[in-house]
Amino acid sequence: MQRMPTLAKSFRTRPAGLLGSRPFDRSSMTAGSGAALRLLALAIVLAALYALGALLPFWYLASPEAGVAFFPPAGLTLSFLVLSPRRTWPLWLATVGATEVIVDVTNGQSLRLALGFGAANVLGPYVGAIGIKTTWAAGRTRKLRELLAVYLLYGAAVGPAVGALIASTSAVLIDGASDGPSIFGRWWLGDAIGVIVLATPILAWSRRGRSEVSCGLLEVGITSLLATAITIVPAVLWHYPIIYAVLPVLMWAAIRGGWRAVSVAGVGVAFAADWATVTGRANALFATGTTNEQLAYVQLFLAVTLLAALTLSVEVGDRLQAEREVSDVERTVATAADEERRRIVRETHDIVGHALNVMLSQAGAARRVLATDQGLSRDFLESIENVGRTAFGELDVALGLADVPPDLSPLRGLVGVPDLVEVLRQTGMNVELDILGARNAEISTLVDWSAYRIVQEALTNVVKHAPNARARVVISFERDAVVVSVTDEGLPTRSRPDNGGRGLIGMRERVTVLGGQIELGPTGEGGFSVWARLPSSPR
Repeated sequence: MQRMPTLAKSFRTRPAGLLGSRPFDRSSMTAGSGAALRLLALAIVLAALYALGALLPFWYLASPEAGVAFFPPAGLTLSFLVLSPRRTWPLWLATVGATEVIVDVTNGQSLRLALGFGAANVLGPYVGAIGIKTTWAAGRTRKLRELLAVYLLYGAAVGPAVGALIASTSAVLIDGASDGPSIFGRWWLGDAIGVIVLATPILAWSRRGRSEVSCGLLEVGITSLLATAITIVPAVLWHYPIIYAVLPVLMWAAIRGGWRAVSVAGVGVAFAADWATVTGRANALFATGTTNEQLAYVQLFLAVTLLAALTLSVEVGDRLQAEREVSDVERTVATAADEERRRIVRETHDIVGHALNVMLSQAGAARRVLATDQGLSRDFLESIENVGRTAFGELDVALGLADVPPDLSPLRGLVGVPDLVEVLRQTGMNVELDILGARNAEISTLVDWSAYRIVQEALTNVVKHAPNARARVVISFERDAVVVSVTDEGLPTRSRPDNGGRGLIGMRERVTVLGGQIELGPTGEGGFSVWARLPSSPR
C-alpha cells in the first residue's frame, strides 16, 4: 500500500519532562500523575486514529487495486504537533513511529523497511511543525493568506518532501526497488494531500480569528454532504465523469463559510475520491487510463480543487479583516476628532469667559465716567466692541461642536514653550528652540493655545518614541500666521507613531478647525517631523 509521510529532525536534547519541574510534595505528585495519565490517554487516541487512517484502504477492499490518493495520518500527526507544546512532541512522535512499524509489519513489510517508513512518517511532521510554529511565533504573518502560505510551504511541501526522500531511499536500499523517483513522487503527493485534507480542518476548527467568514453549522453540513455526493454518486451509479462539478460547491463554501467550511467539505470530497480510487472506480470519475494514471488524476483533482477553494476562502477572510480594520481606524479617528473638538470647546469657553469679564469691567468703567469724561468713555466702549468681536469670532469656531461641561483648568500659549523645552532639557533630552520674527499682538488666544498644544504633543511623541534623538523646535511669527515645526533627528529607539495615532489625529483636527495647514510624517533620516501653519485669527 502506498503511503505519504511527513518530515522531522532527530531530537538533539530531551526536554526535562513532559510535566515540567516542581518542588516535590503530595499535591504536585498527584497533579503530575493526572497530567501523565492525560498524556497517555491522548497518545492512545493518536495511535488508534493513526492506525485507522493507515488501514482504511484495506477496509475499503481486501486487496486494493490502486494506491491510496492520500495518507490521512500525515495530517493527523502534523496537527497534533502544531497544537501541542514542544515538550510533548517526543511522546507523539514515538507513538507515531511505533504505530507505523506495527501497521507495516502486520501487513507484510519487512522490519527494516517498516523502520525506514516509520522514520519517514516521524521526521516529516516534525520538520513541518517546526517550520510552521517558528514562523507563526515570529509574528511575521498577520493575514490569512500569509498564514496559509506558511502552512502549505512547511506542512504540505517541505515536510512531505523530506519524508518522501527518506521513504524512497529506504525502498531502494532495503527493498531493492527500482522506481525510486516514482515512489518519491507518490509518497510526497499523498502526504501533502493528507495534510491539506485532515490537518486543515483540525487547525481551522481549533481556533478562530475575527477575520474569518462564518456560517451556521447546518449550512456547513449541507454543503459538505452535497460536495461528497457529487464526488461519489458518479462512481457508484454512472460511468461518465462529472467530478469537477464539485468545484462550484467548494467555491460556495469558501464564500459563505471561509476555510472552516471548505476544510469540512474537503474531507468528504477527499475520502469519497479515495474510496473510488481504492475500489477501482476511478474510471467513473475521470477518463479511462492505467491505474497509475487514474491515481494521478485523482490526486491532481484533489490538490487543485482544495487549494483553489482554500485560496478563495482566505482571500475572502483577508478582505473581511481589511474592512474591519478600516472600520476600527474610522472609529478611532472619529473618537479622537470628537475629543479634540470637545477640548476646543472647553478652551473657547475659557476665552469667551475671559472676554466677557473684561467687557463687563470696561462697561462698568464707561458708565462711571460717561458724565465726566466722554473721550475716556468712548475708548472704553471701543475696547468693549473689539473684545466682543474677537470673542464671538473665536466662539464661532466652536459652533456645532459637542456640548460638554467647561473645564476651567489654566492653559498655556506659545509664551510657555521655552519653559516646556527647559523642563525636557532637565530630564536629559536634547532639545533646541528657535523663535523667528516678532510676535503679532493680534494672534488669537485660541490659536496661541493650539500652537502650544501642537508643540507639546509633538515633543511628547519624541519622548515616547525616540527619547535619545535630538529634537528641534522652530516657532515663526509671520504677518498673518504662526508656523510651528518640531523635528527629531537620528534613529528611534522604539517604533514610530503612524498617521493614525490619536495625538496626531488630534493635531490634524485642531489645525483643520482653525483653518490652517499641517504636514507630519517620517523624515528620510529616520526621524519624524511635524509642521503646522495657523492663521493669526481663526476663520
